[in-house]
Amino acid sequence: MAKALVVVVLGVWMMISPAVIPSPAVASWNSWIVGVLGVLSGLRFARDHRTWQAGLTFIASACIFVAGFIPRLQAGDQLIGRSLIFGALLFVAGVSSFGHHHEEVRPASPRLN
Repeated sequence: MAKALVVVVLGVWMMISPAVIPSPAVASWNSWIVGVLGVLSGLRFARDHRTWQAGLTFIASACIFVAGFIPRLQAGDQLIGRSLIFGALLFVAGVSSFGHHHEEVRPASPRLN
């Protein structure tokens, strides 16, 4: 549950960060930090066999991280659009992974000699 909460918080932060971030330099650092934290959370999802949530988290986090290197995406409408889209993707991945994860438990098959 903690890993899902981390992804939800990252998603919410990305959606509100354009209103809080004072400069393009800070926006770049924000992108890099959120991107790395998102990838680490995606690895934790993958370890728990939450495959589509992990994939969505990896894609959104990679796009956020790479956008930190593109100066044009660190200000104005580009920053707002990018933050809303990828923040929403992280939010969806986090919310959908709350709750009990149903795993199939199968009895061991008999040995064939």
